[in-house]
Amino acid sequence: MADRGRGGRGRGERGGRGGPRGGRGGGGATFSGFDQGGGGGYRGGRGGGGDNRGGRGRGDRGGGRGGGDFRGGRGGGDFRGGRGRGGRGGFTGESEVYKPNGAPRPDQAITQLENKILEDFGMAAKLSALKLSSSKGSKTLTNEHMPCRPAFGNKGTEVTLWANYFALNVEKTPSLYKYALEVTLVKEEESKKKSEKDDKKGGKKAQGPRQATGMKLQAIIKSALNQVSQGIPYVTEFKKQVICLKPFPLPDDQAVRVPYEDEGKNDVYSVKFSKAPDVDMDKLRAYAQSMQDPTGDKAFPKFADAMDAVSLITGYQARVDSQMAAIGRSRYFPLNTPSEISNLGEPDYNLAIRGYFQSARLTTGRILLNANVSHGVFRASGNVADLMRSYGTNAPRQLNKFLSGLWCNYRLPAEKSVPGSKGGQKSGEKIIRKKITGIAGPGDGQGQNKPRITRVAGGPTEVSFFLSGSVPQGLKENAYCTVADFFLKKYGFRADPQLPLVKFGTNNPTYIPAELLEVISGQPLRRKLTGDETSKMILFACRSPWANATSIMTEGRKCLGLDGNLAFKNFKVTAGKDLLTVRGRELPPPTISYLSLQNKPQSTYVNDGSWNMKQVKAVKPGRLISKWTWINVDYYGNEHADTVRSSMQAFVQFMIQTGINIAGAPIPSSNNTVVCSRNEPPIVRLRDRFNQLRSNPPQMIFVVLPGKKTDKEIYKVVKLLGDVEFGYHTVCVLRSNFVKCNPQYFANVALKVNLKMGGMNHKLKDDVPIIKNGKTMVLGYDVTHPTNLAGGSDGLPSLVGMVSSIDKDLGQWPATAWSQTGKVEMLNETLKERFASRLELWRSYNKALPENIIIFRDGVSEGQFDQVKDKELPYIRQACTSKYPANQQPKITIVISVKRHHTRFYPTDPEHMTKSRNIKSGTVVDRDVTQAIVWDFFLTAHQALQGTAKPAHYTVILDEIFRSTLGTEAANALEALTHEMCYLFGRATKAVSICPPAYYADIVCTRQRLYLDDYFERAEALSTTSSQTTVVAPEIHRNLANTMYYI
Repeated sequence: MADRGRGGRGRGERGGRGGPRGGRGGGGATFSGFDQGGGGGYRGGRGGGGDNRGGRGRGDRGGGRGGGDFRGGRGGGDFRGGRGRGGRGGFTGESEVYKPNGAPRPDQAITQLENKILEDFGMAAKLSALKLSSSKGSKTLTNEHMPCRPAFGNKGTEVTLWANYFALNVEKTPSLYKYALEVTLVKEEESKKKSEKDDKKGGKKAQGPRQATGMKLQAIIKSALNQVSQGIPYVTEFKKQVICLKPFPLPDDQAVRVPYEDEGKNDVYSVKFSKAPDVDMDKLRAYAQSMQDPTGDKAFPKFADAMDAVSLITGYQARVDSQMAAIGRSRYFPLNTPSEISNLGEPDYNLAIRGYFQSARLTTGRILLNANVSHGVFRASGNVADLMRSYGTNAPRQLNKFLSGLWCNYRLPAEKSVPGSKGGQKSGEKIIRKKITGIAGPGDGQGQNKPRITRVAGGPTEVSFFLSGSVPQGLKENAYCTVADFFLKKYGFRADPQLPLVKFGTNNPTYIPAELLEVISGQPLRRKLTGDETSKMILFACRSPWANATSIMTEGRKCLGLDGNLAFKNFKVTAGKDLLTVRGRELPPPTISYLSLQNKPQSTYVNDGSWNMKQVKAVKPGRLISKWTWINVDYYGNEHADTVRSSMQAFVQFMIQTGINIAGAPIPSSNNTVVCSRNEPPIVRLRDRFNQLRSNPPQMIFVVLPGKKTDKEIYKVVKLLGDVEFGYHTVCVLRSNFVKCNPQYFANVALKVNLKMGGMNHKLKDDVPIIKNGKTMVLGYDVTHPTNLAGGSDGLPSLVGMVSSIDKDLGQWPATAWSQTGKVEMLNETLKERFASRLELWRSYNKALPENIIIFRDGVSEGQFDQVKDKELPYIRQACTSKYPANQQPKITIVISVKRHHTRFYPTDPEHMTKSRNIKSGTVVDRDVTQAIVWDFFLTAHQALQGTAKPAHYTVILDEIFRSTLGTEAANALEALTHEMCYLFGRATKAVSICPPAYYADIVCTRQRLYLDDYFERAEALSTTSSQTTVVAPEIHRNLANTMYYI
């Protein structure tokens, strides 16, 4: 679908939302007023700028904000796809900054310690003379470790900022004991044998026992800990490990057995406690003060096990709170705080909940707790009968989908009498946890005695099942009876005949009246959000820095239990009472250069991270577009053709005036409209039209989308046909926007046209120093994975996108893309081949191979840094060895760029704040929340117009270029390079939030995913995908190879 320009759009606070929404009617409290959560497909929204922008979509959207006549827009280009923004609102009732006039000075003791540590490492004195020979490229990986920070940056205007961190004080304690947990099923319920017997009568083959997961796993581990802890304080995530103050008194085999009777079963599980190495907190504290590991261990991150233990301690109280939903290892959501909950409405009345992230971080001189606002989407909860009445029962297929997969508590009524008992002994009510598989319908069940159901969404009088064994008084043995009769005779319960029965199980299903079921709260949504849900989610989640900082200090502290925390008390941990302040710097923006209308260089100055594209031309036109055409897609005949034709003429004249190299007239055509039928997929008619163009193939096709709900499907088809099957460059535009002939909209589209044809829209007036000699290639690559799919993702691939510069102007970034085994982050040997192709591409433009290669690797976590060097760098070295003489290997620097983190900065001074109350564009932070010897920094290059700006985090994991050339100025040089590159995103007139090589690689991955969209939609709809089928992403057509086709 459409691209959503990443560049710092963000969102500001929209003003008050008022009270929570009321219910739909009949739903009672279930739907009353109550992000990331949805997910689906690949890893979810990178967004640009502000938090919680919603979808990630890329493709042909782009455009910067700019200003004046041709501002580039906020990503308006080809195809917007519905966003539903709503009004922006104001800042009524908010302070300008969090705690105005109350920001303390950053801790000077930490500043002094940071400086001392670098001096102790001798970096300040030694690096100016350090020379790394180019022969280092042939050294073994065992000699390559994390490069030490050369110095702290000192360029720019100093500024004090709030950071979303609390100081943690971990008192001196003995070593903590750690156990690894292993849960296995040792005795399965007897009903399993009956199921297998039924299978022999014609049913499906029985599946083996599944591992305990989720709430079931938590219940089993909790029961085991109750048996062995005997008052010893402990913390756990109820999955793989437990941390305690003393050893547990365990049996000789280190395992305990746990009966599991929930879900109506009678299973027995074994929980084994395997002793793991103790967690030495004293060594952790000593390292924080010196940044020196006496063991000489070069692994990164340092003391990962100890920091993991601290995170377990800080998150434990929220995890065991029954009023909280814990998602993953670090996110917690309050379930009964109306101000933190918003109903997303139709179709499923899912709940957006504002929760909180927490994670302990090791920094210079101290341990910090990173706390951030986080939004998730959860399923509606409450009585199933109420849910049905609110949702409606007239669409059984949708109702079945709505209920399937939900966990609920089944209130098993007290029996009227227990058969065979003396004196009519009563049995009490029971609560059993069960997972809904749908509603009753014909075709349910397997075997000879499967249920008899008279209609879809059958009610209690319409569903009969075979009753055998001990039967309630008044019913016949070995005969069919209705569910209504069974519950009436056995429990005295009269089921509502108007409501469908709820089904549990598949081969041998059981049916329960909806009135006896309560959906458990806090179940995360496992599908993509709809367009309307996304819009409402954005409205709820988009909040100013002040609002988020205030929430962290109030509701956040309460939800995370930072005060009065029993786990904190037991493990002698305390959290600071206020957020930290840190030192930052505001880097100056570069000057942008275009051509004037007289074809002379013309400078354009940047204001708040954006600039105007007024009375200027592209700095370098692309190849001549001598053959082009346009297609108007419609469902209602040819009624818009004349309007589109005149708009197309105006657009082409606009491009010519803007310096785009295009012929004034299209390829002759008697009819430019493709009328799609609602009775067949749009690929049928569009493929016919693309085929017709083979006799005189165009270089560019402009596709005008009708602006209907089918636009996403049409867009996908256009890109698949153009990029893969036929090799035509394609640009999609939305008809309702295009026919207005708005110069700003035209400019958005024109920027992309020029890039696709090899042109350059703008450049920096002053060349980036380390790039200006034309001997340094910059490259970026990214991998995206099939995650968060409701039915699993077996057989679906991970997708790799790679881009590289071709000259010193950094204006063109041709791409290559491929697929590999799904959910594998580290790249395989294909990396060697594709990297070598980038070297050859550079040589084709520069007549020589690059002497320096700066690589931006996108999206890997700290725990994977060593893997990049150990697994991916060897392929890069091999590619270089295959192209360079042995004694002339290039110097390589690898920088990891990450946007998926939770560090945020807030202004302390209105003089250093934007209109959206964010920190200014160009703000960099490299101390106070970092480790002195690790070369990393946070950069907010863009201006977030709304919401809270999210900085990009850059970490150098290999450096053979900067320190050997620039010494202690290397830190300033890398920060300046990264910052100024953010102004070179070709389809925008604004700085973007992450540097172009990483950003473009991300877009390439998203385009690859678009080609496989059908596979992923099927994976979401099905319960599983076939592990026997491996899906491979298609290759780009050779006509578009080494171009910016993806923009």
